Amino acid sequence: CTLAPPDPGPLSCPGTPSPYCTLKRPTALSRHASAAGFPFQTSGTWGFHKGYVRSALSYGHAADCTETSVIEVEDIPSLLRDVARFAEAVEKLKDMVLGEVKEEPRSRPAVHECLGEVLRVLRQVISTYPLLNTVETLTAAGTLISKVKGFSYESTTDAQKKDFEKAIETIAVAFSTVSAQEVDILLQRSEGGVDSALNYAKSIAKYMKDIISYVDKRIVLENEFSKGLQRLYQSCKQNIIQEHMPLLSIFSLALEQDSEQSCGLQQATNNIYTHSFLQPMTQRRQEHEKKRRDIKEQWQRAKRKLADAESNLRKARHLYESRYEEYERARTVANKVEEEQSGTGSGSTTKALDKKRRLEEEARNKAEEAEATYRTCIADATTQQQELEDMKVNVLKQIQELIRQTDQILRACTISYYQTMHVQTAALPVHFQTLCESCKLYDPGQQYAAHVKNLQLRTEMPVQYQFEPYSASSNQHVRTRNNSLCNDQRQNSSEASPTAEEAGFGEGTVVTQRRGQAHKSWPSTLSDTDSVGPGSGLGSPTSSTGDISKPSRPVSAATLSSNEDLEERDGAMTPFERSLNGMEPESVAPTGPFRNVGLSKAAKTHRLRKLRTPSKCRECDSYVYFQGAECEECFLACHKKCLESLAIQCGHKKLQGRLQLFGRDFSQVLQGDVEGVPFIIKKCITEIERRALKMKGIYRVNGVKTRVEKLCQAFENGKELVELSQASPHDISNVLKLYLRQLPEPIMPFRMYNALMGLAKESLNSDASEAGEGVKSPELVDRGSETEPEVLVLVEKLRELLKRLPPANNATLKYIIRHLHRVSELEQDNKMSASNLGIVFGPTLMRPKPTGATVSLSSLVDYPHQARIVEALIVFQHIVFVSSSSSVSSPGQSQVCTDSYLI
Repeated sequence: CTLAPPDPGPLSCPGTPSPYCTLKRPTALSRHASAAGFPFQTSGTWGFHKGYVRSALSYGHAADCTETSVIEVEDIPSLLRDVARFAEAVEKLKDMVLGEVKEEPRSRPAVHECLGEVLRVLRQVISTYPLLNTVETLTAAGTLISKVKGFSYESTTDAQKKDFEKAIETIAVAFSTVSAQEVDILLQRSEGGVDSALNYAKSIAKYMKDIISYVDKRIVLENEFSKGLQRLYQSCKQNIIQEHMPLLSIFSLALEQDSEQSCGLQQATNNIYTHSFLQPMTQRRQEHEKKRRDIKEQWQRAKRKLADAESNLRKARHLYESRYEEYERARTVANKVEEEQSGTGSGSTTKALDKKRRLEEEARNKAEEAEATYRTCIADATTQQQELEDMKVNVLKQIQELIRQTDQILRACTISYYQTMHVQTAALPVHFQTLCESCKLYDPGQQYAAHVKNLQLRTEMPVQYQFEPYSASSNQHVRTRNNSLCNDQRQNSSEASPTAEEAGFGEGTVVTQRRGQAHKSWPSTLSDTDSVGPGSGLGSPTSSTGDISKPSRPVSAATLSSNEDLEERDGAMTPFERSLNGMEPESVAPTGPFRNVGLSKAAKTHRLRKLRTPSKCRECDSYVYFQGAECEECFLACHKKCLESLAIQCGHKKLQGRLQLFGRDFSQVLQGDVEGVPFIIKKCITEIERRALKMKGIYRVNGVKTRVEKLCQAFENGKELVELSQASPHDISNVLKLYLRQLPEPIMPFRMYNALMGLAKESLNSDASEAGEGVKSPELVDRGSETEPEVLVLVEKLRELLKRLPPANNATLKYIIRHLHRVSELEQDNKMSASNLGIVFGPTLMRPKPTGATVSLSSLVDYPHQARIVEALIVFQHIVFVSSSSSVSSPGQSQVCTDSYLI
């Protein structure tokens, strides 16, 4: 019985790269192709083979494509020349159609000639590179031909021009791209295709890292420039603004524009950092890298399985061959022994033959087992190879989708970044041009003439010099004049010097004062209370220590008594009298162990004593073991060093535990509040209305992060007892925005978001359609009966929609919007119009329900609509929110609340 070894065929791993089919990435195209608007890519992503596209598009004729040639380095120059010729022909056709439409007899033949040149070049390129011979390319070429032939040169319209430009763009896209399915098929047919795709995905991650680094460094430079510009504005504002200086209005306007540019740049950089570019790009890069590693691990695992199967197959084949060799040797020996036995016929030879037969049988069994194992390994290797092919298809699809998603995010972030930078820089050329034109209108010397006219000087009398001859009487006249001069001087000196009685009265007064102050020494120099000016009617004592040479300063009646007299009067008055006269201090000077510590305004309201047991500091939220303070009434514990910045007042009862305030539904914070507005919102708004309604950039300028965090912690520890009079208004406004932004569900719930965005989009679309293209939509301005109907429709729909709000949400929104309305009324001082407040509070008061990783990018599109809704609420708050006597957010009652809080 003979067994023929099976032919397993050549062993190969489809995942290993081949030196003859390596995909090469083409170099950049010529400047002509890019200038014509054709971003040429040879295979859409990595590369392509000549003559291969027909098999790729037919999805089945792989056997007909036996050999595929790869574009080598020496073929690239000819490819670039063909692309450049096509780009130049299309660019010439475009210029001919859109640039010389006035001369009809000469224009039409020239255009048709240019069209023929474009089609001729396109036919040559398609015949040379069959990959471009697609249905999309031919369809785009047919559309271009129809648009050129149907172009009207007598009466050209904008619609015809747009259709022609769209046809040019379509043929460019069809000429330069390959579908995703074709790319996947191309990589599936190529050796090392998956590795090339994974390497490209890794290169994208590194490219994104470099882009993020570039934008980050550039934003840092922009931020430093804006801060430097702001410092320059603050330092030069007072020095430059001088009356009657040349070009004063020019440089004053330039300073204001620099200040606005600085504020805009800072806001733009913050937006780029947090929303539009760096954060989404960093997040996408991390997700891209994680997904790429998972895909690579799947591919490597499949390759390892195939490699193990091939290793087992090689071992089984080697064992199979060795077993068959042993079987052949055992069979040969048995046959030889059998021949010898047939010649001799002895019993010993029979035993030897039986033994050899048994050995032959054992060798045969082992060979059959090795053959079975060999066939099993072949089947396993075939299965693993098929699984690897299936895995290759799946992996390539995943990589294609991963790269597509990354490209989309990169494109969206880049558009947002450059759009933000365009908004900040678009107005600069206009500003500089305006300043230049205004400067040309200045007449040199104009401000100097205005300054001279403003002086209002008296006319100077002319002086004449005449010769007087000598005479005897002239000497007498001179002497008489000298005598009169001496008399005048003596008279003036007598009027200026006090009489003896007046001097005696003054000395007596001084002596009396000295006797009245037995324990106090008289100062050696004149003070503000020691001398009185000539117009006061009081004598001034003289000093014998040389102080008479110093000029005395006039003082008012309020400063006639010295500080020592005031101290003596206060010391003589009882605390009851001081309280009656309104002289009771706001806080009593600290006594005890903390009398030498600088206390904050809130810390002075506590009765402090040394801490007796370890407790948690309510200011820094860390434990206090030594050198701590404790209030005898509310039992607040605090570090000694934290008393300088403590912001929690004494409530004269035991302080409650810490309340989780931020990130918690505000309806849970309203327990026991009859007004329906969270205390933190009322506290922050009351303080801002008391001190910062006219502060420039309120709500737009962010506070200091560390101070804001401490203030948030103080609200959670002290609740309504937080003292805000020493906090920065920008920190307070930041706390308010942070609280609203961290609510689990915004003031305007998620279920109303689509309806609100629909109202804003409907308003913008209706405005644009009725006003026509290029006309700006109506502004949200309350003009009374003359308000535009489209705006009134939006306001009425908003009022009806907000009726669906829960009572607590409605009360809180009304309180906030009416406060923002009062802020916008002082726009001239704080530079915060209703539009600016809408931009700030739009994403804070409403946002879409988070559904995935692209929420931040999708919400960017809705920012203008959110701002429009909030702006409409601010401008028309008296219509949207019907006035009610019980409303806590009405202007009059809000002012009453503010005054009562101050009291």
